Amino acid sequence: MSPADILRFAVRRMFWVHMPVIGLLLLASSVTAQLPSGFSGLCAIAAFGWVVLAVGDWVASDLRAFRAA
Repeated sequence: MSPADILRFAVRRMFWVHMPVIGLLLLASSVTAQLPSGFSGLCAIAAFGWVVLAVGDWVASDLRAFRAA
């Protein structure tokens, strides 16, 4: 697999998987912000965790592409 292919798949994962999930979690957090159940905070924590996962995936893909070059 060429470095360009690795980076292309990383971009697809970022824009088709990671960003929609983060957006949905933040939307759920903002919609349920007035509820006293704590679900909003849980969604915000999950969104932050997913951001860390997405950044880690991006860095790993970039390193993989650099090694393949």
